[in-house]
Amino acid sequence: MAKNCEHPFLIQHQGTEQQQRYRASLAPENLNLNDFDLKDWMQFAYTFANEVHYFHTTNAKNPQGNWQQFFIENEAIDAFIKNLQSSQKTTPHLTLFICFLKLLETSKRRFNTLTQRHLDFYYGKVLQIAKKAPIEDSVHLIFELAKNTSEARIEANTLIEGGKDSEGKRMQYQTTEERILNKTGIGALKSIYHHRNLGTGLQPYKNGLYVAPMVNSADGMGAKFKEDPYWLPFGYPSPYRPETPLPAPTIGFTIAAEVLNLQEGKRTIVVQFEFEKNITAAFNLNKLMEAFTITATGEEGWLALYPSEIATNTATIGLSGKHLTFTLVVEKTEKSIVPFQKKIHEASYSTSKPLLRFLLNTTSETGYAFYTQVLQKTVKKVTVSVDVSEATSLVLKNDLGPVASDKPFPPFGTQPTKHSSFYIDYPELFQKPWKSFRIKAIWANTPASFVSHYSEYKNASKNAIVTTQDYFKAKLLLEQNGTFTDVKNSAVTVFKPSPSQPVSNTVIPTENPAENLPLFSSTSEGHAVEFRISKQGITKTHDGPLKVRLKHSFLHEIYPKTLTLALVKDPVTTVPNAPYLPVIESISLSYQASDTAFIAASEKNETLQLFHEHPFGQAAANETLLPTYCSGGELYIGLTGTEPLQQVTFLFKLLEGTENPDTPPFTASEKIEYAILIQNKWFPLDSTYLIGDTTDNFLKTGIVIITIPPEANDDNTLLPSGMIWLRARNVKQFDSICRFLDVHTQVITASFLDQNNSLNHLKTGLPSGTISKLTERKANVKGVSQPYNSFGGSPEESDSHYYQRVSERIRHRDRAVSLWDYEHLILQHFPDIHKVKCLNHTQGNRFLSAGNVNLVVIPDIVHKNAFDVYQPRVSTAQRNEIETYINKLNSFFVTAAIVNPDYEEVVVSLGVKFNAGFDANYYTKQIEEDIKRFLSPWAFVETAELNFGVTFHKSNLISYLEEMPYVDYLDSVWIDHRINATTLLTDQTNIIPSSAKAILVSAKKHSVTAILSSCGSKSIKKATQCLP
Repeated sequence: MAKNCEHPFLIQHQGTEQQQRYRASLAPENLNLNDFDLKDWMQFAYTFANEVHYFHTTNAKNPQGNWQQFFIENEAIDAFIKNLQSSQKTTPHLTLFICFLKLLETSKRRFNTLTQRHLDFYYGKVLQIAKKAPIEDSVHLIFELAKNTSEARIEANTLIEGGKDSEGKRMQYQTTEERILNKTGIGALKSIYHHRNLGTGLQPYKNGLYVAPMVNSADGMGAKFKEDPYWLPFGYPSPYRPETPLPAPTIGFTIAAEVLNLQEGKRTIVVQFEFEKNITAAFNLNKLMEAFTITATGEEGWLALYPSEIATNTATIGLSGKHLTFTLVVEKTEKSIVPFQKKIHEASYSTSKPLLRFLLNTTSETGYAFYTQVLQKTVKKVTVSVDVSEATSLVLKNDLGPVASDKPFPPFGTQPTKHSSFYIDYPELFQKPWKSFRIKAIWANTPASFVSHYSEYKNASKNAIVTTQDYFKAKLLLEQNGTFTDVKNSAVTVFKPSPSQPVSNTVIPTENPAENLPLFSSTSEGHAVEFRISKQGITKTHDGPLKVRLKHSFLHEIYPKTLTLALVKDPVTTVPNAPYLPVIESISLSYQASDTAFIAASEKNETLQLFHEHPFGQAAANETLLPTYCSGGELYIGLTGTEPLQQVTFLFKLLEGTENPDTPPFTASEKIEYAILIQNKWFPLDSTYLIGDTTDNFLKTGIVIITIPPEANDDNTLLPSGMIWLRARNVKQFDSICRFLDVHTQVITASFLDQNNSLNHLKTGLPSGTISKLTERKANVKGVSQPYNSFGGSPEESDSHYYQRVSERIRHRDRAVSLWDYEHLILQHFPDIHKVKCLNHTQGNRFLSAGNVNLVVIPDIVHKNAFDVYQPRVSTAQRNEIETYINKLNSFFVTAAIVNPDYEEVVVSLGVKFNAGFDANYYTKQIEEDIKRFLSPWAFVETAELNFGVTFHKSNLISYLEEMPYVDYLDSVWIDHRINATTLLTDQTNIIPSSAKAILVSAKKHSVTAILSSCGSKSIKKATQCLP
């Protein structure tokens, strides 16, 4: 058995191209059974006349000569024919002879058709293989309704004017089916794309999310197209187009809660989420916190809390098990957090509560990792707690009326009596589910000792009335549901103020503090009162204000009598001090409040809500912390002027052939999924509402027909209101589908109506703009337009194609056995394949695999849209189609696989000195283009061949470049041979493809350095300095 099976034939075999199938020598018209022209006949006649003898009437046995003298000699025939038309001296017998030869041309032409007539008879009558009939073309027409018309019916077979054919006859098209036109239009096109590398090795861009607010623009942001007005409908990773990168979307969550209404003071906000399952990933908490931006609703717009201009604002994050906790400290100098107002805050939250917004930066690795970690984690509940200290904007009053707190004031009036009351209200507090609040008041002008101050005030028994420092006390009452009720003693804690600390936690033991609240606690700087009221069990009933009611008067009522008695007695008697008038110098309030909402509960919390922050709007959250955007892209189509139950026809005009051929094809479970937004939720469109789709998952231009569900609404907040929104979702890579040219509505397909017309237009299609009106005008239709050429038409099969097809069929008998069979069967059945190379006993990179055949295919890129002109590839879907076709025609014991060539990049680095007068900046780019042109000529010249097995030497490139008029000389030419992503051969001299499937191509980028001086670098001379 032979051991050396790697025959050089595999390397040398070039495969077969489409044009190589057609051989001019085999065409019937190129094989003439009679190819004599006038000169040939005259030469024949002259020569033949030499053999025709002349006999005299007297001698019939011996010839007297021949008949050549009646004809023109061979040497003079050319001159005779040249002067035949102009000469008037041609002899009669030659004139008759020439006329006879001219008449013979008719018989000659008919005789020469014998070959073609024989083929026609054999192919058509014997084999009964007919020519392919012409196929009528179709056009996509865009209709526009007349003003004040909401709907119009276009019947099937409605005639439309298509201009004139090549013979001047009227051409008409007719609609293929009935359509109801309406006012629906495209109001906006937006997209979001989530790129995730799943180990396929394709397009290794960084994972992340990318958003396009106006996806049908040059940069996804609204810029106009300078050229090539096509776009990727689902967006793309920014590194794919670094010149027009797409921004990261606004992703996050927002808390709406009454407890976030925080006007002043030092405010500590704690937001804690509890998930159903543990968060298992470990994060650097500092970096994770840096990935968040925290803002709140302020009086003039969004208030930046973290990062903030207030340097002392701090934020921390905690992550433990099922709990995620944010702690935010907002300093006193920060502005107020107020309820949401749509006009001021320019958002669409369905709430009027204050908002705390957390935006996640998914461009950071930590931020993106956190997003993917919590993407599928269900939130069980969320708790928002606030701790406010030193709030001073209290609403105060006493029995006499309101009291201003911006300056010292008497809380119980100027003549406080027993049961005089002081009311402390803080609506911000009492409208929340508070846990506790703390009041601190500093008294002004208090005596050093109340016992000494009131020592002359006696009761009826001549005993001192004020015997202790805590004589003056008050009772606490709290309004609940409109009625003041006693505060439980267990809920009150009395503190001793300390001058060194803003808030002291030194508790003063007090019996029944709610009924006997000591008003004056002595400090080094005077007297103060500070106490806390806690609520046992948080309720949402309306509380407040707090009522502080005196248990004793300050003895103002007995002061006149006491003073009079003292004056009428012994002058030595001490005159009593005037009673103390309680005046508060300053008062502040601190409090704690908390609220909890169970996200998935059926009964929603009306005071706390969780919203998702989407790229184009907001919506209430019901499961996850962050909005879910799975791997792939989403295209949002905003519809204007549409109504429920209307049927909308979309034309998706695609740049066919621009999908990435290396991406895996769509499987049965993978397809473009359509959904409609109803009440901020996406509802998939099933066959009830998705009437038709001919786009083949956006791989070809087609029409999608959708019926708008009756529940559809245009006031959603997830996307801009005023439009009904559709979503097309692609779970695959962004380039797995074709690029888009445009999306239209009110589309109807019409096909050509042949009325004995010339069919020449079927070769190139009906040009765009030809159709502009209906045959019979309709009053409710303003106009019709044809934005694109017709499609799908083909003329009758030509004779040459017919003969070629049948002759190949006779040879391979519709069976794939030899290399010739494989290659010609594929080229015949798939005309958009340019070249096929058959490799027998080959599987992958194994060239000794019996029973396996590899067919390397190259697509036709001339006048076609190619994903990569340097490395043209056939899409996976078409390769699968070819593979299915060819494996039905080969042996059961052979498995054929369809593969793309292995394109091996050649990377060039060099230095170049340009000739004098040539712009170095411009020609540095030009020489790079010329290198690409040398290595991959098919990308620039339509007629250039793309062949297997082509090698080249470094000297060939040097010789080619040195012939350029702008090149003086080259230096340090370095060539690398990149076989694949992991194999690179450096500094190569003779570059050879690594296998029979490989083709050398130019890299997309080469390194070219302009040499500015031939004598080494020269330093720039210093400028001449001016002397003073």
